[in-house]
Amino acid sequence: MGRDRELDHLTGLLRDARAGRSRTVVVQGEAGIGKTALVEQVAAAAGDMRVLRGIGVESESELAFGGLHLMLHPYGDRFDALPEQQAAALRSAFGLGAGPAGDRFLIGAATLTLLSELAADRPLVCLVDDAQWLDTASLDALLFAARRLGADPISMIFTARDGARPFPDRGLEVLRLTGLDRGAAEDLVMAHAPGLTVPVRERLLDEAAGNPLALIELGNALRSRPARPAGPLPVGGRVQETFRRRLAELPDATRRLLLVVAADGTADLGIVLRAGDALGLTPADLGPAEEAGLVVLDGGEVRFRHPLIRAVTYQDAAHHRRIDVHGALASVLPGDEHADRRAWHLAAAATGPDERVAAELERVAHRAELR
Repeated sequence: MGRDRELDHLTGLLRDARAGRSRTVVVQGEAGIGKTALVEQVAAAAGDMRVLRGIGVESESELAFGGLHLMLHPYGDRFDALPEQQAAALRSAFGLGAGPAGDRFLIGAATLTLLSELAADRPLVCLVDDAQWLDTASLDALLFAARRLGADPISMIFTARDGARPFPDRGLEVLRLTGLDRGAAEDLVMAHAPGLTVPVRERLLDEAAGNPLALIELGNALRSRPARPAGPLPVGGRVQETFRRRLAELPDATRRLLLVVAADGTADLGIVLRAGDALGLTPADLGPAEEAGLVVLDGGEVRFRHPLIRAVTYQDAAHHRRIDVHGALASVLPGDEHADRRAWHLAAAATGPDERVAAELERVAHRAELR
């Protein structure tokens, strides 16, 4: 949904392979932007082509040749068709025999020869998802082959996520995925969470910034849990776990200041730092988060690199810390121009009935009615 142009570009590789022309494309983008979904659509469009699947697994990223073994070991009966030294090197890399296992050139050449051998039967497409987590040895062999394919009926598609290990795409065609446009994003929300009210749906579209996984996960979460008027929207499932692990590696002071950014939601660095100062935090505490690629500082603004990072930051914080942060934000938002935001933060910081906060909220409602 909303990826017709990108899908046509990738299925063009299949058409070229059927015509005897090889091509390789690296699909890059942030987590949840739709890389895997595109790969699945390409696999479905492959028809009678031979489809070779691979995937990078973070826990196996230090296991030499683990990724290559996953892709090629089902074709061990074809190793005899390779030149003797290449076959011996590949068998040794897979633990199937003694040989020159450390010779990366021979293993790369063996990978290229084996792919060509498999493509001699029928056109071949290699789909490697989460390639940023492939072990270095496997990635070297696959890229060695990708850069040397010529008049072979072979297409190769790698997907690589931003923010992880840099992918060595030099010399390869790169297709960068960005967020869906507003219309496509709204269609996706309506398909997965059709019961949302218009204000909540609009807020979801703003929060997710066109990220398909964010739209789906946030939409599904909102079907069972109502949105809060202050703080980011809820998010669940595997997306939450992905960012939770990265946030847990940060210093405590950095996580507390990120909570200020998450609770504020305006990207105003001045407001964030003033609220942070009220909590005993300093601008330097943002440094580790910026270095980890979780936030981006641009002039007077601070933004999370991905909307889901903001949601997870807020959800995982202890309740008493959220209260402290909302109270600090309310204290640094004086004047009529911030009256509505101040009222929401005061309400989020309240721990029981409070007539002053109730009066503020009543005035917010009155202004909203007038507007």
